[in-house]
Amino acid sequence: MGPLGYRRNTPSASTTDSGLQRAVPDGRSSRAVLRALALLIDRVVTAQARRPSETAGEIDAELVMQPLVRDALRQLTARSRDGALLCRVIDGQLVLEGVPIERRLAADDPLLGGLLRRALTLGIGSITVRQGAAPGELLTLASLVAQPIRVGEDIRPLSGDTPTTINRAVMSDEPPRELLRSWSVLVTPRPPAPDALPRFTPFSSAVIDDSETGTSNAGGSAVAHALSRLAAARTDDAALAAGDLFIELIDGAEFRGDALTIESIARATMHHVHTVGGGGGRLGGERIMRRLLHRTSLRLLATRVPYTSERTITLELMARAGDATVEVLVQELMSSPESQARRAYFDSIVALDLNATLLFDLVRDSRWFVVRNAVALLGEMGVEQADVAILPLLTHDDDRIRIAAARALMRLGTAKAMHGLHGVVEDKHPEVRRIAAAAYGLPGVGGGGGGVRPPAARLAAALDKERDEDVALEMLASLGKLGSADAIQRLLRIAQPAPAAEPGERQVNRDAWIRIAALEALVRARGYAVLSSIESLAGDADPEVAAAVVRLRASIS
Repeated sequence: MGPLGYRRNTPSASTTDSGLQRAVPDGRSSRAVLRALALLIDRVVTAQARRPSETAGEIDAELVMQPLVRDALRQLTARSRDGALLCRVIDGQLVLEGVPIERRLAADDPLLGGLLRRALTLGIGSITVRQGAAPGELLTLASLVAQPIRVGEDIRPLSGDTPTTINRAVMSDEPPRELLRSWSVLVTPRPPAPDALPRFTPFSSAVIDDSETGTSNAGGSAVAHALSRLAAARTDDAALAAGDLFIELIDGAEFRGDALTIESIARATMHHVHTVGGGGGRLGGERIMRRLLHRTSLRLLATRVPYTSERTITLELMARAGDATVEVLVQELMSSPESQARRAYFDSIVALDLNATLLFDLVRDSRWFVVRNAVALLGEMGVEQADVAILPLLTHDDDRIRIAAARALMRLGTAKAMHGLHGVVEDKHPEVRRIAAAAYGLPGVGGGGGGVRPPAARLAAALDKERDEDVALEMLASLGKLGSADAIQRLLRIAQPAPAAEPGERQVNRDAWIRIAALEALVRARGYAVLSSIESLAGDADPEVAAAVVRLRASIS
C-alpha cells in the first residue's frame, strides 16, 4: 500500500510490472525481439542506401511502405507483443539480460553482427524495448541505429514526446543523456571510460565553482572550509559545530538563490552521514539535512536534479521531505522547457513513489500537458485506484490526452481499466485503437478481471472497418489470444482466400500480410488443433502465404 492507502503496483528492478509493456523480459522472447530488430535495421539500411543523399536517414511514408521494410517491421512488432528486450553492449559483446551472446555466434550471424558493429560505431550502450511497443517507436529505433555514419559526426539523438521511465534500474548517478526515449523504447550511450568520468572532489578541497554559482571567492572558501570541518568531524560536538557553519551558508545561498551551493552542501552532508553511519558525528549531519529540507532549499535543490552527477543521493535526501518533495518536482516537471530535464523529473517522481493525491488533482487541470504528465505518472507509479480518475479521459477531445490515458490504463491493468479500453476500440486515433485492441488480448490482467475473457464480437466488428494496418494486426493478434470459438472462426475466414465476387460485384482480394497474421494468431490460439486447416493452404496461390504455412507447420509439428 502506498501513502494515503493507495494500492501501488510500482515496477522495480526486481519485480515484473503490470500491463502489456513489461520492463522485465524473458530470455527467449528477448532473443526473438533482438533478431527481428536486427533484420529491420538491415532492411532500413538497404532502403536508405537507395535513396537520394538529401533524404537519407529520414523516416517518411516512402521508407515505411517499402515492402521489405514493412514486412520486417511487422515481424518485429509481432515479436514485441510476446516479450521485451533488454540488451547491453559490453566489451564489444551483445549482452541479453546479463548473459553475453558468444562472439562467434554474433560473427557468424550477419544480422546480429551488423547490429553489433553499428552499435559499437554509434557508441550505443544499451537498448531497452518494452513488451507491446508501438510500430512507430520500433521504426524510429531501427532508423536511429541505421542512420548514415560519417567520420567525425556524432550520433543524432532522437526524442519522444512523452517522458517516461522504462524501469527503476534506469535511474543512475550519471547526468541524464539518452540517444532515444519514447514511451516504450530507451537507447542510452556507452558509458565513458573510468578515467574520463568526472570525480567528486574530496571534502577537504573546494567543490564550488565561483564562475557557475556567482559567489565570491570568499564565499567559495567558506563552503570549502565548512566541508573540510564536516568531513573531519568524528564526534557529535565537532559535527554540530560544523553544522553551525553550514546553517549560515544555507541561509546565504537561499537569499542569493544559489542552487549549486545548496546541492554541494547536500551531497557532502549525505556522504558524511553514510561515512559515519550510526557513530559520532551523525547528529550534526542530521541537523544540516533538516535545514536543507526547508521549502526554499528544497526548491533550489529540485532545480539541480536533472544536472547533478549524483542524482540518487540527492533524491535520498529529498525523500525525507515526503510529499513536499514530490510537489516541488512536479512543479519543475510542468514548468521546465527542456525535454531532458522533464524526463529527469518524471523518473525522479516515479522513483520516490509518493503523493498520488497531488497527481489526482492535476488530472483535472485545464492544461493538456499537465494532464498528460499526471496521467503518465499515475500509470507508471502503478496507482491502481487511478483507473476511475483516468477512464473519463478516454473521451477527451485532445488526442494526446486520450493516448496518455490509454497507455496509463494499460499499465494499471485493472479490470475497470481493461473494460474501459475495450470500449474505445473504434476511437478516431489509431494509437488509441491499437492499445484498445491489445487490451482485448489481456483478460484478467492485474488479477482484477478474474480471468474472464471479453467477447470477441466487438473486436471482430471493429476489425471489419479498420483501415490502419498496424491496428488491424493488433486486432488479429488479440483474437488469437482470446481463442474463443467466435474468434477462431473469424480468423479461419480471414486466413482463406477472398471468395469470388458475385456477378456485378467488385472482387476484393486480401493482402498476404493479413492472411499470414490470421494464421499466426490461429497457431497461437490452438496450436496443433489447427494444423489441418493450415495445411489446406500449403498450395495457396499467394507464394507468401504458402511459405508462411510451411514455416508455421514446422513450428507446431
